[in-house]
Amino acid sequence: MNSERPTAEGQGQSPLSSQPVEAQSGCYIAPSPTGQVMFDQLEYLLAHGGQHCAPECMDCGRLQQVKNWLLLPFHSAMHPPVQ
Repeated sequence: MNSERPTAEGQGQSPLSSQPVEAQSGCYIAPSPTGQVMFDQLEYLLAHGGQHCAPECMDCGRLQQVKNWLLLPFHSAMHPPVQ
């Protein structure tokens, strides 16, 4: 995962926490819709896929996993997943 992107861990919050977060002013911040978060992550991974990275790049590995899962219904039993 890209260490330059903000994460819940970097903000002192549990990454698995589903509790609402209060802003500095005490206002309630509603969670983002799951679908929007998934599309944002996919957009990031697709943009990252064009970069020249080391073979052990975590984001490139995540992109490949997502591709394999999304394309799985289109693979026949005779063809291995996309590598």
